[in-house]
Amino acid sequence: MGPPPRKRRGHRRSPGAPDVGRLPLTDASVAVIAAIDMLLFPAETARVLAPDGVLLWINQLGCDGPLYLPAATVVAAPPGTWQATESEAGWGSWAALRRTH
Repeated sequence: MGPPPRKRRGHRRSPGAPDVGRLPLTDASVAVIAAIDMLLFPAETARVLAPDGVLLWINQLGCDGPLYLPAATVVAAPPGTWQATESEAGWGSWAALRRTH
């Protein structure tokens, strides 16, 4: 008799598990999205964010971070017209984006 079978390690998505490409949220239902050092999903962000909602785009390492995008790029990505207030803090950078009506 050999050793017992090894269990598979690692994460396996179950068939019904959500992903960030299609969040399990109602359209226009989120007041704030804090996107901290992550990939940008502009269409999905615009879909779930309330009309007066805010997208916080945060890069903890600023332009040295692997997922850094300048605020101008983030403003241009989602559908519609957006405006941003941006700044830097220590190494990082941030922007607060809102739709313009």
